[in-house]
Amino acid sequence: MIPIGDENKPSRRPYVNYMLILINTVIFLYFYLQDLSVFYSAIRNYGAIPARILMGDRLWTLVTSMFMHANVAHLLGNMLYLWIFGDNVEDALGHVKYLLFYLLGGLFASLIHVASTVLSIYVSPIPYVIIELRTPAVGASGAISAVLGAYMLLYPNAKIRTLVFYIFIMVVSIPAFYYLGFWFIYQMLMAIISLGGLTSGVAFWAHVGGFIFGLLTIKAFNIKPRITPPAEEKRVYRPIVAPWVRSPLVDVYVELDRVFIMAHMPGVEESDIEVLVSEWDVIIKAEHGDVRFYRHIVLPVPVIPKVVDLSYRNGVLTFTLYRLTHGI
Repeated sequence: MIPIGDENKPSRRPYVNYMLILINTVIFLYFYLQDLSVFYSAIRNYGAIPARILMGDRLWTLVTSMFMHANVAHLLGNMLYLWIFGDNVEDALGHVKYLLFYLLGGLFASLIHVASTVLSIYVSPIPYVIIELRTPAVGASGAISAVLGAYMLLYPNAKIRTLVFYIFIMVVSIPAFYYLGFWFIYQMLMAIISLGGLTSGVAFWAHVGGFIFGLLTIKAFNIKPRITPPAEEKRVYRPIVAPWVRSPLVDVYVELDRVFIMAHMPGVEESDIEVLVSEWDVIIKAEHGDVRFYRHIVLPVPVIPKVVDLSYRNGVLTFTLYRLTHGI
């Protein structure tokens, strides 16, 4: 799965995020477009080598390594994630605080990577550990992982447009909580495996450390996202006699045994919502003051007409329907 964008637009220009992407790209091209020996020499000189860091030497590489990348794919992957998720985190933190958060997140992630190489010596003392201790760690992924952790906590319901390769190539929208949650679980599993002596050349512990830094920072300082009024509320005209009927944005996820439905309908209370279900149809209705929602959904599979786990939080209605199978 490859993220290609989010449906969460910031309320102000993310100038710092633009600057970070530009700096990373310019530095990479500056060394990469020269002789390859110059490029590899720059990685050795500016990358964070755990053995050197543990001896108190070349500590400045903990910062410079954040702006170096091993190859074109490494750079493009990191910059894609920073482009998609960084603007909204900068929107919540502000320009100066976002820059400080990014740098501290990358520094913390690098230190976690260094600590993991030491732990590997005791968990699995095999030759690869010596190589790992002396291998330069480069990349912005530790700092970007901090951005991902912050994004998941600030915007858990934001939709991430994702390119999925499964039989057919398709684009699906996945809530950030699920997308980034599974991303973190994968990083954690690979990080634990790496302690046993299997390495892929990826600093998974830096990813884990950065993500946790992002979560803890947002939670500790009680950072809240900047609230942008929905586009509907900016309209001037309102009906005088009848409420203005809106069609909520709806996502339907079909699993093997159930159907999960999510509807975005802000401005109402849970007690205002009515859900009517038949074998092939769902009708969602809600009315609160001059706000009225109505949506008729034709289901792709038959279901048992009984709503399960209905919840309404932060303007998002979610509920589950179990699929109708033979013999029921």
